[in-house]
This record gives sequence, structure tokens and C-alpha cells, in this order.
Amino acid sequence: MAPSFWTTTNPAPRRAESTAAAVEAAGWDGLTFTDSQNLSGDVYVALGLAARATTRIGLGPGVTNPVTRHPAATASAIATVQILSEGRAVLGIGRGDSALFHLGLEPAPVADFERYLAQVQGYLRGEAVDLDGFASRIRWLGESRRPKVPVDAARGL
Repeated sequence: MAPSFWTTTNPAPRRAESTAAAVEAAGWDGLTFTDSQNLSGDVYVALGLAARATTRIGLGPGVTNPVTRHPAATASAIATVQILSEGRAVLGIGRGDSALFHLGLEPAPVADFERYLAQVQGYLRGEAVDLDGFASRIRWLGESRRPKVPVDAARGL
């Protein structure tokens, strides 16, 4: 498998499309937008715009976290990007850094992070996810006929 080279930037409103187009034109293999609500615009809005402005590069959050985004919301958002990009989405997830720091919170405990990863993966596979005894499913994912979004996890310490 050949190495791929990605770059990252903030999802600045009104610049997501032009940034993505420039990254693609420069020959990069992919682009991640940071997910830090206190420092920049919404990552998934930016990724949707970037999907429309590009045809080749991979796209994803670099990285989202299990505290500020519910697993169903994360799965639904990245699956939308997967459809808009025609299969070029990659979901980057970490325990939380700048997004949580600016809320006065610590990174998610490893056990919470692992549970979150399992829940997001279940949603992305179209499965029912157990949320404390409630079977939760993202119904439209089963109808979307899209490849499952790959997940890259940054576990940290």
C-alpha cells in the first residue's frame, strides 16, 4: 500500500471550498479539518462544502471527540460527507484536546473513548447500538447504499 499524504487546517467559514480545492490542486491525498468549536467553524459543514469542491482527495475531521459529539450525530454527519464525497470520507476520532480544553474539560477516559468508538462503528455499519438499554439505529444509513466510512482512532496516552 502506497503512503498517502494529508494536510490539516481549521474549517474557516467561507473558505472551506477554496481551501479544499487548493489542497487537491497541490497534489495532497487528503484534507482534515480540525473539530474545535471554540476556535473555528463547524467541521462537518466544512467537510460537506469541501466534498462538493473536490473530486479526488480524502476528507475527514482531524479529529472529533466523544465528549462534544454524540456517537449518533458523529456517524450521521460523517456518513453524509461519505455520500457527498462519493466515498472519500475518513472519520478521525481522538479522546479530545483543544475542543475540550476550551470547555474546561479533560480528554475522555480511555474506557469512554473505546465505548464511543464501538458505538460509532456500530452506527456506521447500520446496526442498532445499545444506549443504556435503548436500541438506537440511524435508519437512513441502511438505505444509503454507501461504503462504510473508515475510522482512524488516535488513542493517546
